[in-house]
Amino acid sequence: MKKRILMIIPFRPSTKGGVIRAVKSQKKVYEKLGFNTDIVYVDNIGEVDAYDFIQVHGPLKIKSLLKLVKANAKLILTLHGWVVDENITALKENPRKNFHHIFRLFNWMLHRLIFIPLIYKGRVTAVSRIKLERNGVKGVVIPNAFIPEDVDKKVANCKDLSFDDFTLVTYVSVGGSRVKGMKRLLRIITEVNKRTDKKVQLLVFGNPVETDNPHVKMMGYRDDFLCYLKSADMIIIGYDVIELSSYALMEAGYLSVPIAKFKGKFEELKDGVHGIIAENEEDMIKKLIEAIENPSLARKWGENLKKYILETRSPEKIMKKWQEFLESI
Repeated sequence: MKKRILMIIPFRPSTKGGVIRAVKSQKKVYEKLGFNTDIVYVDNIGEVDAYDFIQVHGPLKIKSLLKLVKANAKLILTLHGWVVDENITALKENPRKNFHHIFRLFNWMLHRLIFIPLIYKGRVTAVSRIKLERNGVKGVVIPNAFIPEDVDKKVANCKDLSFDDFTLVTYVSVGGSRVKGMKRLLRIITEVNKRTDKKVQLLVFGNPVETDNPHVKMMGYRDDFLCYLKSADMIIIGYDVIELSSYALMEAGYLSVPIAKFKGKFEELKDGVHGIIAENEEDMIKKLIEAIENPSLARKWGENLKKYILETRSPEKIMKKWQEFLESI
């Protein structure tokens, strides 16, 4: 008999972001393992007794978590973001409007102290090592699977968006990318334009950020994000605490668009091979100017990155990691 697994998305369907893509990719991984897989949003949790495993893609509120306690299934908590950082960021930006994030922080404290050891039995996974460290928990690292067919379908009908300017793309959510990262990127894009005769623009997708920088365009959330990404020269990330877990980075790599980022604690990519891995802002500025004035560099980096993505993030490779984890619990 096939194993049955239920995946729970801990927010409402209107919420956008990479978690949805991760869950859909995860379903394809489970299908390769021969599992029957169901996906529900947190507001639609119903009967759960028929499942062998229940995977929750983020911390649930106590009321929702209690619905799972009596289930015979083995519960798994998978972390995609930085719970503490994201909620503190929201509180700093608008304490009155985002006051409810205090309760989310308290809920996470309960998870670390009580729910993870007693309800999840320590069964925690994360899509990258930095996610475990920043969330202050122990667990198993299993990266997101990358499904090339999904990207191929989305870019098949893209119009030619060839830009006159050297174009950098970034994707902003919350946490590190929104606070520390964007301030840094605004400084960098200004300085790069001062030091080179070529025009350089930065397209910012995702959550909008207030700026009057003439070289920066706020694009918001767009269904044709991949079309812009495909036509860009590079994707740039303004902070160091990121691994190759972001779907935007994996999609960029698959589309042969190299990455410019700052060197992180658990660095996976190689400077001058997969793109720019900078030590500091000045290093990033110098290497960006070099890439802008030597277009062949970015093309070579993009080819290397695509090869690396296909080798390390294939559904088959990630499937084996999940198979080993599920067998171990």
